[in-house]
Amino acid sequence: MVGTEEATTLAILTFWVGPFLLGVEADQIVRLPSPPRQNSPNQDIGSDDGLPRLDLRTACGLPPSSTQDWRQVLVIDQGGEQVGYEVDMIGDLILVDIARHVWRLPALLEVQKGWQQLWGVCQWKDELVMLVDLRYKP
Repeated sequence: MVGTEEATTLAILTFWVGPFLLGVEADQIVRLPSPPRQNSPNQDIGSDDGLPRLDLRTACGLPPSSTQDWRQVLVIDQGGEQVGYEVDMIGDLILVDIARHVWRLPALLEVQKGWQQLWGVCQWKDELVMLVDLRYKP
């Protein structure tokens, strides 16, 4: 999570997990997999790369995906170890003005959150993006 005094804009990679639009600071991403080829829908992206994997559907309290073959992986460096976070779909890389469009978690979400990695929300177009710190370890 970047401090507001360090920058005026924040580069965020958005992604979908079920109905939730989430975002992570782009500098947390070590690499993204190649998108699945249209002629091979059963390609499991990165399944043989040996990375430890975390399913963000589970972290968000959602049931397993019925379209497991189309899941994508965000690769993060956590203390020198690369970890893959499975997401339903990678979205856009966006730039947001921190002062005008990034806020702390609303009190209701702060009280109810069971996922410690959530730290804020931002407005992008007509959407609210929940911001996560994928490097955070409880």
